[in-house]
Amino acid sequence: MSPNLSTSSSRAPIVSFTATLRNEQSRPSWIQRTCLHWLTAYRILICLTFVVNLAVLIAWLQTELPLAGVLQATSANILVAIVGRQEDLISASFFFVTKTPVSLPLWARKFIADFHHYGGLHIGSAFSALMWYCLFIAINTLNTVAKVNRGEMNPWLWADITTCYAFLAFILFICITAHPRLRVKFHNTFEHTHRFGGWAALLVLWVNAGICTKAHATTISLYQSPSIWLLAVSTFFIILPWLRIRRVPVQAEAISSRAVKLTFRYANMPHISTMRFSTSPLMEWHAFATIPSADGAAAHIIISQAGDWTKSIIQNPPREIWIRHPPTANFLAGTALFNSVLLVATGAGIGPMISLLQSPAVVKMKAEGKQVRVMWCAYDPDALHWAFVRESIKEIDAMPKIFDSRRGRPDLAFEARYMKHLCGIEAVFVVSNKVVTNSVVREIKAQGGAAYGAVFDS
Repeated sequence: MSPNLSTSSSRAPIVSFTATLRNEQSRPSWIQRTCLHWLTAYRILICLTFVVNLAVLIAWLQTELPLAGVLQATSANILVAIVGRQEDLISASFFFVTKTPVSLPLWARKFIADFHHYGGLHIGSAFSALMWYCLFIAINTLNTVAKVNRGEMNPWLWADITTCYAFLAFILFICITAHPRLRVKFHNTFEHTHRFGGWAALLVLWVNAGICTKAHATTISLYQSPSIWLLAVSTFFIILPWLRIRRVPVQAEAISSRAVKLTFRYANMPHISTMRFSTSPLMEWHAFATIPSADGAAAHIIISQAGDWTKSIIQNPPREIWIRHPPTANFLAGTALFNSVLLVATGAGIGPMISLLQSPAVVKMKAEGKQVRVMWCAYDPDALHWAFVRESIKEIDAMPKIFDSRRGRPDLAFEARYMKHLCGIEAVFVVSNKVVTNSVVREIKAQGGAAYGAVFDS
């Protein structure tokens, strides 16, 4: 049996092992730190997407680079970028990931559990589409210049080249504003650009497709072009989410001055799921982990203050809110791949963990004698409004590690590493802000362990 750790709360002093252990294990070298920063599953997936596209380009260059093929490659990458964000596909993929047998070697399970970095496929495909279209524009421009020199230009050809450059401008602007630093600093601009710029680009592309039938005399009808069918499928998947939004009444319950719990009716909400919520569907959407009610008739989310939108919700809770179907499985589904897990959360980040702790997956793990440990840091965790959290935690972990941030914030990265080592834990899952999440994940991975946190790419 692994030793239990005493609970730290407002009535008990925080026990910190940082001072005694910091000298026992060497810190990661600069090479390890560089690898931890750059060789993430997210970045590796982006690179692999580029490599696949580069291989296709090289194969075509061995013969003759087809202009239609370049446009098809662009359309295919746009489709992959869009489909990779579809809730149904994500949940289906997580379903198969959770079927991974725990009898596999730990290194294999660690690799498979990194599936939640699928956003790298979206980024890689989007930028690959941009590169392909730049190549298409270059070839098309050279052809246009040649026609101008021969005096063969007509209004349809001018309209064709103009719409090509208009589409390129939209896609380029979308990609620039999606840069991580710009996305964080100007998040609302990023979201609006992605949405409205994407729609505008799609509309221009459809107009260009129609113009092409007039500008270029070909024997192939528009409906026979693979690019058109790829564009049609992409358009369908962009429209689909907007057909599945609903406005539902909500009940608000203040947890603290910086957090609120919103409850809404939703039958049979899946555990370990995330949904998107909005008070203004055209302008912004926000993802929150959902917690099913005990009777299965409703669900609730915990919103903590992290920006203007969350602050407005906490100060003036809405009576109705928009939700987008269906719920999507999140990275915590990866706990099913391990024989023992440590769940780390701060503040309202305990919400997704509560959904996990109440899930059939964790109940099954406990029935099989597997370890599920909890580490939570919150402001006054013994307060009455956190009672439902403490009850859920104690049902799974009789001796959780709970810190009261009023007494000072502990080094959660080091505390998690120590608890993992002491209890023989296979993997650590963390839900917190970006700084804490990255510090915990890197601390564990620097020692060769498995650690996973939410990906802040939306």
